[in-house]
Amino acid sequence: TLTQKYNKANYGIYIKQLGTNNSASLNGDATMYSASVAKLATLYYVEEQLQSQTIKLEDKLKYTSDVNSFAKAYDPSGSGKISKTADNKDYTIENLLKAVAQNSDNVATNVLGYYIANQYDNEFQSTISSLIGTDFDMKERKLSAKSAANLMEAIYYQNGDIINYLSNTDFDNTRISKNISVQVAHKIGDAYD
Repeated sequence: TLTQKYNKANYGIYIKQLGTNNSASLNGDATMYSASVAKLATLYYVEEQLQSQTIKLEDKLKYTSDVNSFAKAYDPSGSGKISKTADNKDYTIENLLKAVAQNSDNVATNVLGYYIANQYDNEFQSTISSLIGTDFDMKERKLSAKSAANLMEAIYYQNGDIINYLSNTDFDNTRISKNISVQVAHKIGDAYD
């Protein structure tokens, strides 16, 4: 039924049943611009740092103008609720994670990317690339549906709070989880062009 209903070159679909590892896809390996879906990489990486106890949820990070101006930063004027211009306030890692997962907040992503992922340095790039099985560049933000699914699966198996944050988003009534009566963890991304 995937090929009957969704067979379009600009669609990438990958479905995996975690209990059996059975999967189905349509253009699942096609790489395309993923917009905010790439924020899954930031969420995964920050959770890894939490689990290794390098950082704690209550740690605070200062929102300075530098966090929006590094090479791989998201445009701060995009989605989210945090001020689009630096306010020099401290934000907890927990609140930043919630903002990324629930509001797709560009500034929160930038703060975490700047401080925790070290401006998406080589360690970040290699960690995510090995996880998804292909080269990943946070500036390009290109993923296949299968790579995005690999990130979601990894976040699921981290068993942290992020999967719950992704199950209670600003987009629950308008996107993937709309009209689905069970818990759905999802990450949206908009590419208007």
